[in-house]
Amino acid sequence: ITYDKAMQVYFGMYAATMTTFPDEVWGKDGLGQLPYFLKPVGDALAPAGFFARLVGMLFGLLVFGRLKCGVSEDAFSKQTIAFHVASLLPFGNIALNTTADWTKWVWQLQVVINVLLALWGAQSTGLLGGGKKKAKRSTRKRA
Repeated sequence: ITYDKAMQVYFGMYAATMTTFPDEVWGKDGLGQLPYFLKPVGDALAPAGFFARLVGMLFGLLVFGRLKCGVSEDAFSKQTIAFHVASLLPFGNIALNTTADWTKWVWQLQVVINVLLALWGAQSTGLLGGGKKKAKRSTRKRA
């Protein structure tokens, strides 16, 4: 499986579950068995429920752009790499600081997953060298 396809599934899965039933999948007794949060986020009118669904919607738009709006594999991959890297600070903060709202071990696992996915993406796009060859830019002068 390619990084591009894996990220379509990864972000698509979070999009589908976060927009529809985050508590039932990612909550304390959720089907996913990765309880990111211990207190219910509630419906879309509750602040936490609203933001959970917003995250899901934004992940869905990311995948929709790749599948239906002409976003290239390279651009999509770089967007997902940027997410994996940029989210390390807030996710790491949760992973290091225990509160009654979060499950520390799940966020620690998520940080490790984000690092691995960012490295896979960077390798597959050639950002680390190797991987895909970047298209050569034209040396022709433009008018």
